[in-house]
Amino acid sequence: MAQGITPAGSFYPAYTLQPEKNDTWDATKQLFFAVFKWQRLIFGIFLAFTIAAAAAMFLKPPTRTATAKVLLKTDRMPLQISGLSNLTGRMLYSPQVLQSEIEMIKSRDVLFPVTKKLLIDSGKSEKDLTPEEIDTTMVSVATNTVAAALPDTNVIQVTYFAPSAKEAENTLAMVLDEYLEQQATVQSGSAKLISFYEQEKKRIGLELGAAEDQFKKWQEATNILSTDQQIQNHLTLLAEREGSLQRSVADMEATRAKIVSLRNQLAGQPERSVTSREQVRNPLIAKLQADLVSAELALKDLLQRLTDKDRRVQEKREQIALIKSELSGAQNEGDVIGRETTDLNPLREALRKELAGAVALFTSQASQAEALRKQTREAIAALNPLREKKVEGDRLARVVELQKDAFMLYGKKLEEARIASGLGKEQLANVAVIERPHAALGSDLLKRVLMVIAAAVLGILLGIAVAFGLEFVNNSFRTQTDVEHYLGVPVLAAIPDLRDRPIPAGLLNAQ
Repeated sequence: MAQGITPAGSFYPAYTLQPEKNDTWDATKQLFFAVFKWQRLIFGIFLAFTIAAAAAMFLKPPTRTATAKVLLKTDRMPLQISGLSNLTGRMLYSPQVLQSEIEMIKSRDVLFPVTKKLLIDSGKSEKDLTPEEIDTTMVSVATNTVAAALPDTNVIQVTYFAPSAKEAENTLAMVLDEYLEQQATVQSGSAKLISFYEQEKKRIGLELGAAEDQFKKWQEATNILSTDQQIQNHLTLLAEREGSLQRSVADMEATRAKIVSLRNQLAGQPERSVTSREQVRNPLIAKLQADLVSAELALKDLLQRLTDKDRRVQEKREQIALIKSELSGAQNEGDVIGRETTDLNPLREALRKELAGAVALFTSQASQAEALRKQTREAIAALNPLREKKVEGDRLARVVELQKDAFMLYGKKLEEARIASGLGKEQLANVAVIERPHAALGSDLLKRVLMVIAAAVLGILLGIAVAFGLEFVNNSFRTQTDVEHYLGVPVLAAIPDLRDRPIPAGLLNAQ
C-alpha cells in the first residue's frame, strides 16, 4: 500500500484506459501483497506444522524394518485331494493374481493367528484375551505389514516395521509361516477343508456312538443277537410242523377210508354163523304118505257105499290128488336139516375189532393233527413279531453301518487333506520363500527428517493457501490499481496507513 499522499500530476498522469496493461506484473504484486500482509499467519501455520511434526518424530519410538521375499512358482500344479476337481488349473500370475496374494498376506485368516501368538508371547494368557484387544493388535500388525509385488516378476516383497530388528524379523517370520499354511490349505482344495472334515468326522463319530448304543439297547430289550438265525430256526420248525401236519392229515384220510370200508364189510356179515348141521328124512313125506293111505282107504269105503258122482266121493278124490301133489313136492325137496348149531360170527368180530382200532387210530390222528395245527399257528404267531423285529433290527444295523462308512470316509478325507497341507508347508506347493526375513541396517532417522521437512513445506503451502483464501473473500480496494480497474476513475491521492508509524514528538507535545 502507498506510504504517503501522492498527488496526481506529471508523475502520476490522469487516468486513461490502458488495455495493454501488464496483467502478469499485477498478479505478482497481488501475490506479494497477500504474502506480506498475512506473513504472521503464514509463519504461524508453518511453525505449528513444523513443531508438531518434529515433536511427533521425536516422541515416536525408533522403527526397524525386516524384509522377506516370496516367489509364486509356475512349474507346479495345485495339490489335489481325491474327489476334488482342480478348479483353478495352472495359474497365470497376472497383476491381479499378485494383488490377490498380497491381500491374502494381510488377510484376517493370516494375521489373526499371528496376533494371538504375539499377545501370548508378551505374557498374556490365551483365555484372558478379549476380542477388542485382539482386533486392536491385529490392526497394528496389518498397518506395520507392507507387501508389494516387484515389477516384471512373480516375487512379492514383504516388509514389517517394529521397534526392534529382532521383533520385526520374528513377527514377519510368523506372518510368512501363517501365509504359507493358508496358501497350502487353499491349494489343497478349500480354505476350511481340514476344519470341515474334522467337524464332520467328530459329528459322525457322535452319531455313530448314539446309533450303536441304540442298537445295543434294542438287542438287550428284545434278547436277540441275530434275528436272521432265529427266523431261520423258526422257519425250519414251522416247515417240520407243517410237514408233520400234512402227513397226519393224509394218515387221517387213509384211516377214514378204512373205517368206511370196514363198516361196509361189517354190515354184510351176520351176527351168528352155523357151526354144525345134521341131515334127516323129511317128516312131511311120511305124514303125507300116511294121509294118502288113509284117504285111499276112505275112498274105497265110500265107493262101496256110494256112487262116483256122489259129492263126498268127489271131495275125497280131490283131497287124494292134493296130498299126492304135496307129496310129490316134498319128495323133490329131499332131506331137510334135522339139527344145527350156531355161534357168533368170527369174521364179524374180527371186522368189529379192526374197525374199533381204526376209529381209535383216527381219533389219535385227529388229536395229533389238532396239536400240530395249534403248534403251527403258534410258530406263525411267533414268526410275525420276529419279522417285525428283523425290520427294526435291520434298520438300526443299517444306520450303524452307514455311520461307520461315513466315519471312515471323513477320516480318509481328513488324512488326505492333512497330507496335502503338510506338503504345502514343506514348500511343495505353488509358493516358496526365496528370502527369509532379515532386518535392514540403520534406522529411520532420514525418514524422520524428511517427514519434518515435508510438514514444514506443507505448513508454508497451507499458510499461503489460507492467506489467499482470506484475500479472496475480502471485497475492499487495496491498491490504486484496484480503484482505477473496478471503478474506472483516476486516483487523485492516497492516504497512507499510519498505524504502524511512530508519532513525531512535536505532534505529541502539540496534543
